[in-house]
Amino acid sequence: MTEHQSDRAKAPAPDCLIIRSADYPATLSWTVHRARETPGKTVFAGAFLALFLVLVFWSFGLVLALLAAIVLFVALHTYFLPITYTFDITGVRVDKRVFNYTYPWDRFRRFVCASGGIVLSPFSARTFLDNFRGVHLLLPADPSPVVAYLARRFPPQENLDTEPAEDMMKRKEKA
Repeated sequence: MTEHQSDRAKAPAPDCLIIRSADYPATLSWTVHRARETPGKTVFAGAFLALFLVLVFWSFGLVLALLAAIVLFVALHTYFLPITYTFDITGVRVDKRVFNYTYPWDRFRRFVCASGGIVLSPFSARTFLDNFRGVHLLLPADPSPVVAYLARRFPPQENLDTEPAEDMMKRKEKA
């Protein structure tokens, strides 16, 4: 292990607090509802969408307004509907109310703290493809149980990549 890697292994990123517990639950589940978390943005987005759909109805008629509403619902359902994440023995389940996904644990090699959540990566080393090939999970208000579960699932020697969380903290400090 190089000196740089050993420094990263000593201290976890400030955004990802690692808690170890021998009796951690075999199943962990949480729900994230972005529309409820940010009501101001939700009201603004809802008003904008309603105005857009009224303009489409006025300009193009009922059929295209209904088609636009369906397309917008499919595109924005992850914001307006709650998402439930579940970790269990078999893998990760993501319930987006419209679509459900199940990912087995053997698909992932490590996790990376990212802006607004955690990315489960299929790569053992850091790569630019993490955000494209990995699975992005939104975090609850208290992310420590989620991070602790993942730290137990992916041993620290396999999960040395904490630079994205450190970069995120530096960006927050500059803003």
